[in-house]
Amino acid sequence: MAQRGSDIHRALWKEPLVHFALIGAVVFGAYHGLNGGPPKSDKEPIHIGEGDVRWLKQTWSSQWLRDPTAEELNGLVNDLVGEQLLAREAEAIGLGENDTIIRRRLAQKLKFVIEDTAQLTEPTDYELRQYYASQLVSFVTPGTVSFKQVYFNPEQHKDPVADAAALLAEIRSKGDGDSAAGDRLLLGDDFHRLENSALSGMFGADFANEVFALEPGSWKGPIKSGYGLHLVMVMERTPTEPRPFDTVRDAVIAQWRTSKQEDLSRAYLADLRKKYGVQYDESTKALLEPQSVPSVAAK
Repeated sequence: MAQRGSDIHRALWKEPLVHFALIGAVVFGAYHGLNGGPPKSDKEPIHIGEGDVRWLKQTWSSQWLRDPTAEELNGLVNDLVGEQLLAREAEAIGLGENDTIIRRRLAQKLKFVIEDTAQLTEPTDYELRQYYASQLVSFVTPGTVSFKQVYFNPEQHKDPVADAAALLAEIRSKGDGDSAAGDRLLLGDDFHRLENSALSGMFGADFANEVFALEPGSWKGPIKSGYGLHLVMVMERTPTEPRPFDTVRDAVIAQWRTSKQEDLSRAYLADLRKKYGVQYDESTKALLEPQSVPSVAAK
């Protein structure tokens, strides 16, 4: 056994890793003895300022509706220090490289900084009025329409177009559409002061646009919807009208800021493209090119 132990010791002494560890231990011990402590790092230390502590207290108070105790506050500070230490070390050893989540979070954070810049800019009255004039469609009172309809269910008519045309001719000759009998529609037959968007949601955009184009006072049709065919008489139509600037000033400012944020983001990204450049591999370019659809020969 003694001989075997001696052989193991001799084998260990021949290992370079053992020599390296011993040399390191000697150097560390010597430095510790001469300087009275471990070697100092040349890295910038983690700094916790008064603002950090105030932020921790405010966050705690918002959540728990009371101030933290001294022990709780110390715990919060220690957690913050630990978080910053781990984050710095993770960055130093490259854990954030090629990480999609971290990349998106950093990009989002910088985007917020860019967009906040627009919030600091105060537009002049002239700029607001110019913007209001250029985006007038966003600041209007929508037009409305009130109408009656007679419905033709395509499943209940052999030729719904012909039947609708015949009834329309009868209504016009008699001058009375109130007694005209059509098929039952769950939505009803009379509609009052509907905006285009509401009417589109009920019958479809094409139907709504045709109804809004009709002059009030006479029966027209047939007009097609998602349900079938309709004879329609518009009773009243109000036009779309711009709202006065003074009544929508706050809305104009809000939309102006949003537009400014988008402009700043686009300009900033354009500058970053010039600063860093963007390269695509040849194989990537091929993937991004429009793919032609192969023609199918008729047999």
